[in-house]
Amino acid sequence: MKLLKSAQQSLIEGISNRQFVRLANSTSALKGHKHRIAMNDNDAIMTLTDGKNELHICRRDRLWLYKRGIDARMAQLTRSYLLHHITEPLEGAFIDCGANVGELGSFSRSKGLEYHAFEPENLEADCCDLNNFDGARGTNRFGLWSHDGELTFYSKPSTADGSLFETDEYVDQFKIKVRSLDSFAAEVGLKKIAILKIEAEGAEPEILTGAREMLKSTAYVTVDCGFEKGVNKESTLVPVFNILIDAGFEAVDWNPQRVTALFKAKSR
Repeated sequence: MKLLKSAQQSLIEGISNRQFVRLANSTSALKGHKHRIAMNDNDAIMTLTDGKNELHICRRDRLWLYKRGIDARMAQLTRSYLLHHITEPLEGAFIDCGANVGELGSFSRSKGLEYHAFEPENLEADCCDLNNFDGARGTNRFGLWSHDGELTFYSKPSTADGSLFETDEYVDQFKIKVRSLDSFAAEVGLKKIAILKIEAEGAEPEILTGAREMLKSTAYVTVDCGFEKGVNKESTLVPVFNILIDAGFEAVDWNPQRVTALFKAKSR
């Protein structure tokens, strides 16, 4: 049985995206599911529909995330970042560091917040533009760091594990522009941050270090502190807690499965 599954997997991996889409749609139809996929003209971006919602994605390896529907994925993502704890009205911006295809843009809109997405992977950023900015180039396509400059990015897009730290089994590496959130906020005139979400594959402390001024006007911070930093897969939990406690935040809750933590400013 294991050999059969391996052979099936190899067969699927060897077909084109368009062939995969035809196979996936036929399988969904046979099972009575409403899920359908359509290919974009560039043969890279796919549009997923579930009978109610639509989402643009670019990695077929991640389609399993939507097997229960797009709404279910959004609810799972919201809970994994502990955003369901935020119930009071908020004003200002939602900062999405490590946006991928911009799924959390829908949460931002539901709260009436201004959405700012950061994603250095080009295809994912293209999808984020389609999902949140009507296809206009609204996603910030640079990395975030403690200061402005240029660093090597280690790309691993099929599992959304691209990082500014060298990781196991990265598929490509290239130089990217990096900026601090303080520099970005000063340039675009951001004054009030409702929610700062950070998923940076180990660079969370560096991003927070570069957001000292921004944190003074931020209400909530949610951070993925999982074991993802570098080849040793270190957690950033301790430095993240130390930085945010020093900046006047307190922990609200944490998710031990994903190792995410939600912080609220004490005085705001």
